[in-house]
Parts: sequence; structure tokens; C-alpha cells
Amino acid sequence: MSDNEKDKQMNRFGHEAKTMIPDDAPLARNPGHKLRTSNVIVNRKALTDEQALLDSYKLDKPTGQKIQFYSEGNQTGVIRLGEVEEHDVPNQFTGPSYRNPPQRFRFDGHKMMHHLDRIQAWQNGERFAPIHIDMGLTKFCNTACIYCYAVVQNMTKGTMIGRDALLNYIRDCGKLGVRSLGFIGDGEPTLNPALYDATVLAAEVGVDTSMATNGLLIDMDRAHDLLKNMSWIRFNLSAGTREGFRRVHQSKEENFDLLVEKIKALVKIKKEYGYKCTLGLQMVLVPECFDEVIPEAKLGAELGVDYFVIKHCSDSEYKEIGINYDEYLKVGDILKEAESYSNDSYVVQAKWNKINAASESSLYKNGFRKYDVCHGTPFLLQISGNGKVYPCGPFFNKERFYIGDLHETSFFDMVMSDRYWAVHQDIANSVDVHKDCAIGCRQDYVNKFLWDLKNPPEHINFI
Repeated sequence: MSDNEKDKQMNRFGHEAKTMIPDDAPLARNPGHKLRTSNVIVNRKALTDEQALLDSYKLDKPTGQKIQFYSEGNQTGVIRLGEVEEHDVPNQFTGPSYRNPPQRFRFDGHKMMHHLDRIQAWQNGERFAPIHIDMGLTKFCNTACIYCYAVVQNMTKGTMIGRDALLNYIRDCGKLGVRSLGFIGDGEPTLNPALYDATVLAAEVGVDTSMATNGLLIDMDRAHDLLKNMSWIRFNLSAGTREGFRRVHQSKEENFDLLVEKIKALVKIKKEYGYKCTLGLQMVLVPECFDEVIPEAKLGAELGVDYFVIKHCSDSEYKEIGINYDEYLKVGDILKEAESYSNDSYVVQAKWNKINAASESSLYKNGFRKYDVCHGTPFLLQISGNGKVYPCGPFFNKERFYIGDLHETSFFDMVMSDRYWAVHQDIANSVDVHKDCAIGCRQDYVNKFLWDLKNPPEHINFI
């Protein structure tokens, strides 16, 4: 390369051309147009003469390569070969080497893409019914779980949604096109005797229902009504032992035995009659039950339920329950071990995105959300166990966000009213989701999705 070195060929950008051409390479007299990186052009025609072939060892090569010339017709090229042992190579188009199993449940995410009609209505500024509503049926409970959010929501013994108001509300949901109801709220739903008739009626008007319950007071004489008509029943159980049950739920150890027997009976009925209702366990993760995670994972498998999900504890915006989210970062190994008990018929899953709120997840960074506005309340509404309607649970009893009472106004008229939509707009305009809202709210995933939809990047057609 001595002559080339002396000439220091420069390319059109003013940089020295690095050609890696050996000194004895045959060169072409006419080097081609000047846009090449160098005016030095190898005479490839001369290289087709086997006698004129260069010694391939003179070509520059990275460590671990060897170089050979290859001739095909009147063309000669260079092949670079690895000096190491050959291995299987990817991209042979023989199908995937690893297959992701389909996700049976989506505990840690959202399903908004299955409701594009409501999203389109929202984008068009139209009025529409909620896709889903979480609601209490009562304002009191028969246990005193140490993590209970309802204790900050003015629980009142004996207060519940009246039978007529509840059934009329169910009919309105069918008329409006509400797609699902979760009897998940401030009180224990089985304390409301209208629960069972409401479940049957909802199925008749085309509304899916579900329930989160401590399970102790389920009327087994009406077990078929629940299993036949509900999509799922989740047992709020944050312990896998009798002692843990007493400590975390502040209930008698004998009640743990009672609950286990009821769950076994429901699993048996479900299997015998082929009901589709999913049965699962949910642990609200607090330090007092860290040692109960593995025992409950094993218990779920023994009971034959469909899943065991481990979730964060939702604190109020005033931190009244006293959750330190940094504590969750210490139990990752325990949660992963629990998930290892999953099998083909039993899913164990931690809600990692919210459990990791103190670090980095798809929803949070150090506790701050990755969206700035709450758009989710019209899609996922919440109703208190006394029949009062609010945009979300943490705002129960805040008059500014009070929409109406099911005992006084039909839910159909409520959704069509100016007041209903003014409250949702107030949430979007005025609430600081980073300061005014509790970590782990129900609308989190929906809000992240809607935020991204509302704030698209440029060039969206270049997917």
C-alpha cells in the first residue's frame, strides 16, 4: 500500500480513504466516477486470471476471520470465513425456536383495543356508556383486613344499595350497553341479599358480572346462580395459613377453614356442571403477608382454582394506610418463586408494573405516572356501596365529583346528563394525577393507553 499511502487519497467528504488494497493488487487505469470513496479501483477482470490472484493472506481482516477468493463465471469475489467452529445460525425461516404461550388472563394490563367503538366515540367528543363499572353493594364488611382501602371511605354498618334501585340500575346498564360490572367496592358484596338476583338479571340483559369477595358469607344454596351467570369470582385472600389469615384479615382462624371448604365446594360444582366462571385468589401484598406468598401459591394449586394473583396495596392520596412502596422491591425473588408454581391449569402472577411503582415500570417512574391527564373515568366508572356515583373510588365522598344517587335518579338519565359529563371533564382538566391521585388506581392502564392515543408522535404512518 506504499504508493496509496503516499498519495493519501481523499474522498469527497475530505476524509482519508481507507481502501485496504494490497500493494500488488492489479489496478484499473480508469478509476470510475469521482463519487467513489477512492480513486484507486481494483482491476477485477485481472483478478479472474488465476495466475494473477493475490495471496488472500495479504488482505486486511479482523481477528477470527480467514479470507478466500471465489470465482463464478467472469466474476471474482472475496469470502470472509470464521476461523471458529460453525454453529447453528438464526433466520433460516424454519419457524420460531421459542413460542410465547398465549396469555390466559391479563391481570397487569388493559383490554381497550377490544372496545374501539367507545374509543372512537370519545375521540369524536360523543357521549357514551362506560365499558366497565366497579361498584360496591354495601358500605360494611364482616372482616377487618389490615390493608383495607374502604376504611378511608366512610364505611357505615348496615348501609347498602336497595334491592329496587340495584335491579333498576342493572336494567339501565343493559339499555345503555355497559359491558361488564364488577361487584368490587367499599363493602363486602355478599352482605347485600340482592346480589344473587342482580347477577341473574344482568345475564338476562347482556351484561357480564364478576365479584371480589372474602367468600365467608356466600349462600351455597345459590352457588349455581353465581357460577352460571358470573364471568369470574375472586376471593380476597392474603394468607395461605390459618395463622396468617388471623393476622392479616383479623378474623378467626376457623374462618380460614370455612373459606377453604367453600372454595373447594365451588370448584367441584363448577367442574361437575361445566360452568365457565373463573375462580381465583387475590393477595393484597403488604409486609405483614410477605411470608404468606409461597404458602398461598401452593394452596391455590391444591384447591384447584384457576389463578392466584398478587397485587400491590392501593394507598389513598393522603397515604392513610401507610404503604411504603420501596418495601416491594425487596421481595422480587419470592414473587418469582410463587409464579413458578404455575402450570397448564393454574396461573400464578404478580402485577409487576404496579408492584414496581417505586422503581421503573411501564406505568411509573419513581411513583410518577407516565401520563399527565386522567381520561379514563368515562370508560371505567366506580360506584359506592351506598348507591352514590363518582368518577373513581378515591374520590368517594368528595362533593365536587358527586354525580348522583341510584336511589334518586335512574342511571340511564345520569349518563345522559350534563352533570355526568361535566364531572368527567373536571377530572381531565383539574386533577394532577401525580399528586392528587393514589398510586395504583384502577384507571392506570386505561389512562396510559389513552394518553398515548391522545398524544401521537409525528409520522404515524411509518409504523
